[in-house]
Amino acid sequence: MTPQITLYTTKSSPFGHYVEIALREARADYSVYEVDLVNKPPWYTDKVNPAGKVPAISYGGSPAPADAPSPSSFKLAESLVILDFIIDIFPESNLLPIDPVARASTRFLLNLFSTTLRTACMSIAAFRGSPEEVLDAIDKLQVHMPAPGSGRFVTGDTFTSVDAVAAAYLLRFDRCLERDIGSFPEGEGVKAYHVLRTSERFTRYRAYLATLAKRESVKASFPEVSEKVLAQLGHFWVGNRAFA
Repeated sequence: MTPQITLYTTKSSPFGHYVEIALREARADYSVYEVDLVNKPPWYTDKVNPAGKVPAISYGGSPAPADAPSPSSFKLAESLVILDFIIDIFPESNLLPIDPVARASTRFLLNLFSTTLRTACMSIAAFRGSPEEVLDAIDKLQVHMPAPGSGRFVTGDTFTSVDAVAAAYLLRFDRCLERDIGSFPEGEGVKAYHVLRTSERFTRYRAYLATLAKRESVKASFPEVSEKVLAQLGHFWVGNRAFA
């Protein structure tokens, strides 16, 4: 029997989202606790993650409520570290290849995607960056997105941790730019969305995004709560527009 897993996250977080996608890909039995980052409960920093950030997980230990986790459970924070942990405890998930060379190559791409997309995300969410930064980030990564006839995902026909990270960011970019949600000047997001959706420059991106959006692990962890997610993102991201 697999030890209990509780994921502490918030639906607006791409970091927590790709961890949840990985858990679904692994067919893990887990529960989710939604952390209110505006009114963070004191027990969260005391008993789960002293840094107060999401995501975090508790693993194993004696049965206990999510808001009073067992002291004997293993607590882990930092999304990419959690992702590695999931890969280790669920090797059958195929989130990383077994072959050492392919494994290293996938890890390289994971670092590239996560770093590039995180930088663009933080820029438009909190630092009044231009949506052009999102376009440039996607364009930079397109060479690694599947070309026609090369497979459905970044490394071929197998969904890996790279695709989990890509899905969490790219779906948010798509929906937020369409609705002009961001710390950028009003109207700039819609312009960028139009470019992404119509320009020949982003043909490969659009095909990849459509494939990711159809993946069951992605659909189950995002679209049905997308309006809630967007409301949360709007609260945080558009609020920063006042300083633009």
